[in-house]
Parts: sequence; structure tokens; C-alpha cells
Amino acid sequence: MLLNKTVLFTALVVFMTTGCVNYHAQEQQLQITNLQADLFSAQQTFEQTQAELSVTNEALSASKIQVNELNDLLTTSTAKLTAEKAAIKQAAKQAAVKNDSAKFGNKAILGQTEWVYVSAIKRNFRARVDTGATTASISATDIERFERDGEKWVRFNLDNEKNTEPQNIEARIVRFVSIIQANDPGEKDSRLVVNLHVRIGGVVGETEFTLTDRTHMEYPILIGRTFLQDVAVVDVSKEYLHTKFVEKSATKK
Repeated sequence: MLLNKTVLFTALVVFMTTGCVNYHAQEQQLQITNLQADLFSAQQTFEQTQAELSVTNEALSASKIQVNELNDLLTTSTAKLTAEKAAIKQAAKQAAVKNDSAKFGNKAILGQTEWVYVSAIKRNFRARVDTGATTASISATDIERFERDGEKWVRFNLDNEKNTEPQNIEARIVRFVSIIQANDPGEKDSRLVVNLHVRIGGVVGETEFTLTDRTHMEYPILIGRTFLQDVAVVDVSKEYLHTKFVEKSATKK
């Protein structure tokens, strides 16, 4: 009888132990299943987020392209509008110049400042037009005299404009002049004179230039009465009535 009770108790213990183990195993399996489901759901959410992010990035890239295209269009339109305004302004200025020219026997009308094209170096320079000066003057540095074919010549650098390299010019010496210094009437300055071919708008021809260092002055070239005589009048209230001259085969500078 005692043996039967012992066997029964042992069997009960084994049953209960097995049941507990199975219960814990099932519980763990359920937890694993739940974790796998959560992981799968999280993975799906991540993939969906990645897809949405990819679409957003594509839309952003497309928007950037559109913005760049609009900026390019705006830049082009602004440049075109600016050019058109400048052309209209220049056309109006030229019309006024033509009208004024008719009043003065079709002589050219020049402003107190103009662009002067120096043919020897094919460049335009700012110039002051001064009816009070007889002879034109051009800025000259590094002046060097030499002989060519038995004649006296000179080479010099025209250097006054900002952000430009000095331009070397060679010309035959025409004569010398003595200039009385304004700040010292008793002092005379001997200067070389050369002939240079220049143009301002439609006024074209050779004229004499005295060589002097004008690098400390605002304008590298001064145009005097000799160049203007019988062909042009000056309106001191105007500036740059004529645009830069550009040769057909040359690039504008």
C-alpha cells in the first residue's frame, strides 16, 4: 500500500514537472512568435519608410532641378531685359545726339567724357574731352627712345585702367613741346609728341598726343581742341554719348 502511494506521488510530481516545463516552453515559444511578428512588422514599417523617403528624395531632386531652371531663366531674362534697357537708352541717346548734331551743322556731339579707341593697340580707353586744352595727351610710362629707319621713335606703356595689363605702343616722334607747370609757372616740362590714330564714335583720324604720366589721374587720355576742330562740339552736361568701338573681327574689350 505504501509502495502504491509512493509510486503515485512520484508520478504526480513527474506530471506536474512536465506540465510546468511544457507551460514555460509554450510561453517562451509564444514570446518568440510575438517578437518575430513585431520584428516583421518593424521591418515592413522600415521598408515603407525607406520607400517614402526615396519618393521624397526624388521629388526634392526634381524640385531642385526646377528651381535651377527657373533661376537660369530668371538670370537670362534679367540679362536680356538689362541689355534691352541699355539698347533703348543708347538709341535714345543717339537720337538726341543726331538731333543736336543737326543744330550744329551735322558736327559730332561729344560728352565731357568718352570712350577713345586707340587703333595701334585696338583698345578702348576712358578719356576726358577738354576744349581748354590745345593738344591731346596720353598716359605714358617706361618711355624709351630708339631709332627706326633713320628716324626717331619712342615706345611706352599706356597704363591707367584698373585690372588691365599695360599696353605697349610704338610711334614716331613728331616733335617736342615745353609745357609750363600750372603749380609752378617758372618750371617747364619738355614732352615728346607723337601721332596716333584714334576714334570717338564717328570722329576718326590722326592727332598729336603729348606723352606724360597720367597714372595718378582718373582718365588715361585727354582730348584737346586739335582733334575736335571743325568736326565736333562738346556738351559738358553729357557723358559717354558714344559706345566703345569694336572691329568686326575683334572681340570687345
